[in-house]
Amino acid sequence: MEIQHLVDGLTPLLREPAAEEDFAYGLAAFPAAGADVMVNVDPELEDRDDVEVPALVDRVAAFLALSPEQWDQVVTRTVTEIEEAAGEVAVPVALRDDLDLTSVVVFLDAVLLSFVAPLQLPDGVVRVQLDADLAFEDIEVQIEDGVETVTFDTMDDLLDHLSQDD
Repeated sequence: MEIQHLVDGLTPLLREPAAEEDFAYGLAAFPAAGADVMVNVDPELEDRDDVEVPALVDRVAAFLALSPEQWDQVVTRTVTEIEEAAGEVAVPVALRDDLDLTSVVVFLDAVLLSFVAPLQLPDGVVRVQLDADLAFEDIEVQIEDGVETVTFDTMDDLLDHLSQDD
């Protein structure tokens, strides 16, 4: 598959789609969140020989067409997972209000969402994986610790790290 074919296929969905090496990207309106979001489309060319452009374009269209109710379920599950692990945080803004979608990576069989929460997790990135049916599958929180990125396998590990005295 030539990456330019993917870029051409994404033209109706993304503003000014472009290619960089083995993936395509562009800005798109995401009505369910009421915002624009950067969408990256990774055909995983290094792992697959049989990637069809229409299937990837359909996956992007399906994500962008999520209803506000479906999006609310994803956000609610994300907030619940973090709050259950971390407990109440002494920040005057609710995590739900602080959580901001920054980018989306669409694969043929999954979607990876990247969020920031500048008040609740000032040095962190929350990554949520949706399955092929766009249902919540997994969550990971990465904390920038100086120049090193620290990844936590569980929310308990994140909580332990945040509560350590330096």
